[in-house]
Amino acid sequence: MKRVLFYLVAAGALLACASCAKKNTISGQLEGLGDSLKVEVYDLIKSRDQVTSMIVPVVDGKIACDYKDSVVRGLILSDPSNPAVRASIIYVPGENAVIGGRLDSLVVLGGSAFYKDQKAYNDLCVEDRAKINEIIKEYRAIPEDAEDADAQREAVNAKYEEISKHIAAVTKDFVKANPSSLYSATLLNQLVGEDGKDALEALEIIPENVKEGVFKEYIAQAADRANKSKARAEAAELVKDGMQAPDFTLKNEKGEDFTLSSIYNTGKYIILDFWGEWCYWCKKGIPDMKQLYKDAKGKIEILSIDCGDTEEVWKNAIVEHELPWLHVYNPGEGVADLAVTYAIQGYPTKLILNPDGTINKTIVGEDPEFYDYVKSLIKK
Repeated sequence: MKRVLFYLVAAGALLACASCAKKNTISGQLEGLGDSLKVEVYDLIKSRDQVTSMIVPVVDGKIACDYKDSVVRGLILSDPSNPAVRASIIYVPGENAVIGGRLDSLVVLGGSAFYKDQKAYNDLCVEDRAKINEIIKEYRAIPEDAEDADAQREAVNAKYEEISKHIAAVTKDFVKANPSSLYSATLLNQLVGEDGKDALEALEIIPENVKEGVFKEYIAQAADRANKSKARAEAAELVKDGMQAPDFTLKNEKGEDFTLSSIYNTGKYIILDFWGEWCYWCKKGIPDMKQLYKDAKGKIEILSIDCGDTEEVWKNAIVEHELPWLHVYNPGEGVADLAVTYAIQGYPTKLILNPDGTINKTIVGEDPEFYDYVKSLIKK
């Protein structure tokens, strides 16, 4: 379902902020807990990097978690006896949160200024989030073998998109009404959208003291995403079927410059394969890609463009998967990111270029249509 999982992750993350190096307390009463609560602390920007973890005692469901740091952190709360049930909240120096509910449905009840603003925002979205939950249930209930399954999913998606638009409008209005709120800063990523417009407008009204405060890196990250989204939307108009593919020069696995246009006009169709080792569907399609490359030898050239990996991971992946075609590495820096230049929205994405470098067709996802289409081209 379009963006549902992303929205749920974003909506489930409870963010916070304030002054530096003061103790923060997250307290309240949670239902269904045993005698302890596990708290894992993560880097907010590099969310996979764990900082530390601790066990907090629970007495009659009541918790009081004290943590001290000079920067914002992501906290993952879980029951040691049932670690699959988790909730997230962001530690902010000097801010205190009061929470309630259950780990699978955590509620911010109040606390200091940041959490009060968070509660105010959440209260505005209660009805919409309830509707989202019903939509998810409706989507999951669609029988896989139903003749009109695709039509049912489209109808459910349409409902979701309508609610998403309303949530986006509520979010935009909240930030506009509360530009100095630290919680408003945490909503920037929700405003990025497909063209970055709303987030960039919000950035203009957020005061400098907030931009330069404890959420500085987070805001900079949101600004980067918004600028990329804007550039990607503009680029989408330049990478349509029939247009000349934008030329580029990137490093191959040997550290040498490789220029796309150097393989034009050889009589071969060119496949630009935007992928990453981190991408499950990219890796799942490797056997079929290898077979296609073998069957179409001399008629196609594949250029895989790695996005989102470190150089070390990328180079190791080429060797591990024994990928016999051409490779380059995309550093992904700012709007110069090649994934932005080519308006890539999902992975894998494959652009089929004619021998002269014009775009023949773009196919998103690991789709059998791609292989069938390339086979039909080389038979002509």
